[in-house]
Amino acid sequence: MTSKAVSHQFRKLLIVGDNKDTTDLIEEVARVAGYDVAVVNDFRELKETYRNFLPDLIFLDLDLGLDSDMDMSEKGYDGLAVFNFLVEVESRSMIVLISGMDSEKIRLTKNIGKEMNLNVVGSFSKPFSIERIDQLLLKLKR
Repeated sequence: MTSKAVSHQFRKLLIVGDNKDTTDLIEEVARVAGYDVAVVNDFRELKETYRNFLPDLIFLDLDLGLDSDMDMSEKGYDGLAVFNFLVEVESRSMIVLISGMDSEKIRLTKNIGKEMNLNVVGSFSKPFSIERIDQLLLKLKR
């Protein structure tokens, strides 16, 4: 297979977020940009979806909401819990963080991901623009 053929294959994007409206919007933009997309709106779906899909790129919402039926042992289901899972499976996926946190907290979280030897390649804050997502997806597709 030539490198030219590889460059035209679909890149796989896994979107991890608890807000379906947000993940649906990112999914639509990503499909138009030429990505094969899987979406996880519940942390409990992450492991199986990740292992079956094997994404090249992950858009990760750092503030995953918690369902009312979760007990205290499940309250750690946030972006850092996803980081721990990705370390466990030795993920080499590129990771883009999505968050409503202030820029300093996002920067610190990016650094934590890098210290865990994860491939954190960027971030964007909520609210975000569709144009920014599109530009980032096209850049990372190359």
